[in-house]
Amino acid sequence: MARPLSVKPALPLPVRMKANVSATGRGVCIAMVDSDFMAHPDLTLPNNRIVGYADAVHNTVHIEVPEVPVTPRHWHGTMTACTAAGNGYLSGGMYSSLAPESTVLLVRTMNEKNRVTTDSIVCALETIGRLAAEHNIRVVNISVYADEIEHTLAHPVNRAVTNLVEQGICVVSATGNNPRAPIRPPAAAPLGIAVGGLDDKNTLLESDKEMYHSTFGITELGVQKPDVIAPAIYLPGPILPGTPEQQEAAALSALDALTDSMLLETAPRLLPYTGIPLSVWTSRDIAELRNAIDNRINLEQIIAPYYKMVDGTSFAAPIVASIVAQMVALKPDLTPEQIKTILTHTAKPLPDVPRLIQGAGVVDQHAALAYCSALAKVEHQAA
Repeated sequence: MARPLSVKPALPLPVRMKANVSATGRGVCIAMVDSDFMAHPDLTLPNNRIVGYADAVHNTVHIEVPEVPVTPRHWHGTMTACTAAGNGYLSGGMYSSLAPESTVLLVRTMNEKNRVTTDSIVCALETIGRLAAEHNIRVVNISVYADEIEHTLAHPVNRAVTNLVEQGICVVSATGNNPRAPIRPPAAAPLGIAVGGLDDKNTLLESDKEMYHSTFGITELGVQKPDVIAPAIYLPGPILPGTPEQQEAAALSALDALTDSMLLETAPRLLPYTGIPLSVWTSRDIAELRNAIDNRINLEQIIAPYYKMVDGTSFAAPIVASIVAQMVALKPDLTPEQIKTILTHTAKPLPDVPRLIQGAGVVDQHAALAYCSALAKVEHQAA
């Protein structure tokens, strides 16, 4: 009799967003400001879409991502970059972003002490401004924040965001994951797009949608943040290839799919690659083996050999950044102000949730792209 698997795939982004997938972000570069990055296959295969790597900690720019051992700081940035621009290569295209043909500039901001400083964020944004014309950078995603609570343009990060917007670059930032915490730069920047979180329960039912526990508030300048919200939980994120975490995911996924007789034969060889206790490795009790595998898969939120579920507004923001890339691909002359207006005017508010918490509401990719296509059509006819 067929047995339900423990791995329960997260809804792919295009599915959960009920997205228009005809726009792929081709020709548009997304600059990713985050902890650090590795050259993930979802960004490099079959074609390398990483146009460069900037190190804002040491103020250097490289053509390629340095080949160094993967450390904890590489995870967050690589995951957000794949959320924004990954093509799902290691999942056969299933866990693709909304802008799988966009290019990316990857900008490291976390130092060797695992700290992201205000100076490194400012350096990152200034570097992007210098490289924007060369790579056609039209949108920046920032899933890190400064320590200071400063909402005015006196803060160098807020000022740097304003400078990019005035240069014609849309800046998208994560608000954070604590409703009791204050909004910080860059989410506090008035001209940027701050993104809060939606919990859609990993379903397509409108009735299941509710707020994720994200940061919100009114800044000292009287600006409400977030501007919009986007899915922030049960999201497919990459497990970095070659790491112990990926070896465990591969072993658990394989064990989960085996028949009982195959599991008894194979468990002693694969279980050592997992976090399952030594006492279980040679067990002949199928129920004990299955229970241990199920528990570990659920604990690690594994959805496939190379993917796991992730959550946080750090991942809601790059979803919005990928929509911006799609919008610009459809209508290249859009200004950051127009982009923000379209996203907020087409967003769908959650019922019975104060606007203070959700801003304009859930970003509506399909409606935003339809608006851009209509604008482009009208202008074409007028010409």
